[in-house]
Amino acid sequence: MLLDLHNHTRYSPDSRVSPKDLVAAARRSGLNGLAITDHNAVGGVREAQEAAGAGFLVLPGVEVSTASGHVLAYGVREAVPRDLSVAETVDRIVALGGVAVAAHPFRFWSGLGGEALGEARFPAYETSNARTLRRGNVRARERARAAHVGETGGSDSHFLDEVARAVTEGDSGVTTPDDVIQLVGQGATRSRGADRGAAGTLRYVPKAVGEWLTRGMRRI
Repeated sequence: MLLDLHNHTRYSPDSRVSPKDLVAAARRSGLNGLAITDHNAVGGVREAQEAAGAGFLVLPGVEVSTASGHVLAYGVREAVPRDLSVAETVDRIVALGGVAVAAHPFRFWSGLGGEALGEARFPAYETSNARTLRRGNVRARERARAAHVGETGGSDSHFLDEVARAVTEGDSGVTTPDDVIQLVGQGATRSRGADRGAAGTLRYVPKAVGEWLTRGMRRI
């Protein structure tokens, strides 16, 4: 079972991808499913699920901006308030019946970093993120294994050609989104995929800086 558990659509301020096109791209890549994790928004989930129909898993999710960095919330269908502490954010996610995963924890600017990572209990860390430099993914993987927690992977796609560049591996017996979320919550998933290389950096950095300036130098 291969899933891309980190994807953005036009419901994120930094992507123009339609949920329908995202599902189609994921199917073409051979994935069994994906998660919709827009920034502080959940509007794309229903569109993606309607486009997927039967036989392809779409997990509801959101990428929450905490006061320290980003946290992925799986299994939630409503937005979690942004800019809360890491601990309060995770508490809100759990209260909504979701599972919290530390997103690209050692990425400069939007990762939680080592200190904030210890402010809450995560059942898994995202250890393969295709928009993160290799050293950041390596640090996340080392920290996850030292902490004996699970690992997830995701492309962090904002464009269709980025889908499936990093993935989460799970039990082949998984048949529903809830099954996947349960596995993540149990720390029973693995990750693999590409790191951000030179070409990705040339695409990512100017885009990120330009959008940051457009937002009035406010983090997403």
